[in-house]
Amino acid sequence: MNTVWLSLVTVLPIAIGAATAALAMRAISTSAIEGMTRQPEIAQQLFTAMLIGMALVEALCIYTLVVTLVMAGNVG
Repeated sequence: MNTVWLSLVTVLPIAIGAATAALAMRAISTSAIEGMTRQPEIAQQLFTAMLIGMALVEALCIYTLVVTLVMAGNVG
């Protein structure tokens, strides 16, 4: 039972982090596409801002993965 609990503790953060990152990226892309359709003349600027925002969200997901791997290393 203890092994199951410890494996859940190490798997749960990355699952939550990945799901949250996916939802955040969906919101970023939806907002950017809506803005591009409303004002096509600034589409390039919105696209750049969207890519920067998605890169920051992806970095947060990678940090979550690193922390989870460190936790998993400490458990085993």
